[in-house]
Amino acid sequence: MATIEQRITWSELRSRAHGLRLRSLKAGEAGLSMRVTDVLEILPLPYDPEPLPDHATTEEIAEAEREPLDFAEDVLKRHGVRSRPAPGDAGINGVVILRASNRFALQGAIAIAIIALLGAGVASKIGFVLLAPVALVGVWLLWKQTVRLDRFVPRIVPRGRILGALLMIILLGITTLVAVQPARKWMRNRGNVANAVALSVQAEARLTAGDLVGARASVDQALQFAPQLGQVQSISQKLMVAQINANTNAQINGQAAAQAAYDRAEADFAADRWPQAIAAMAALGGFSDAPTRLALIRDTAAVATLKLAERALEASDAHKAFSLYSKAMTYDPAARKQSLIKRIFKALNTNS
Repeated sequence: MATIEQRITWSELRSRAHGLRLRSLKAGEAGLSMRVTDVLEILPLPYDPEPLPDHATTEEIAEAEREPLDFAEDVLKRHGVRSRPAPGDAGINGVVILRASNRFALQGAIAIAIIALLGAGVASKIGFVLLAPVALVGVWLLWKQTVRLDRFVPRIVPRGRILGALLMIILLGITTLVAVQPARKWMRNRGNVANAVALSVQAEARLTAGDLVGARASVDQALQFAPQLGQVQSISQKLMVAQINANTNAQINGQAAAQAAYDRAEADFAADRWPQAIAAMAALGGFSDAPTRLALIRDTAAVATLKLAERALEASDAHKAFSLYSKAMTYDPAARKQSLIKRIFKALNTNS
């Protein structure tokens, strides 16, 4: 009966790779000399390779034979172990030297640092300034303090590029939360205060020049930048007082102008300049008793003009009487006299 080969688990593979790293560390600069067959026995494929086709080419056969060698090299790199020569180059019957190396961790850390610094440089200069030294510290730790890091980093973390990337992410992340974000907020607030102060000075100048509209625009912008700033609050209150005074003066001036127009309308009414009196009083709208006086002026003008129309008719001037009657209706249509207009029409027809 055929037996099914039991593949190594990933956790066991990680444990064995970590063990090789410890052995290579103990070997020192000389490194740990091992046959490639022993490396493959310790770090075998944890999966079944794809079967070769029946008519496989020489290249396909060579690639299939090299797959376990390349896989073992990748596992060694992932755990911070450098092989010289590479298992694939040494061949199945060759010998390799394994040395613990921080090169791969440095590669992972530098890659993350470059990405982070490029992003910080685009987003914020202060972020770049604060993150750059931290990135250098992270590189220094991986370069000079690898042994100490080994003591504190959990065993589950591979000592290759993953270690470097993870360390750099942690260092840069903490720096961003603790230093970069508060510094950016402080700089932003500082800029807002500076803008608010400049706008307050501008508003003060416009207010002094009597430009209330321009001063209001400057104050509104300053309030958006720093609403609690004392200088902004002060100029805002000054502007409010100035606007209240301007509205009060406008109302006083409006009342004075309306009273002057009212007096002129009364003068025109007294002098029998009815069209002028009616137009002036009508323009005053609801001022004082203007509506009542307007109705009186209209009625008085219409009645007086109708009397003139009657006199003209008595003087046998029907055309003048019709003209005066028409004018009276423009003053006040309610004052019409049906009997008078009939007499005027009769006189006009007789004359024709």
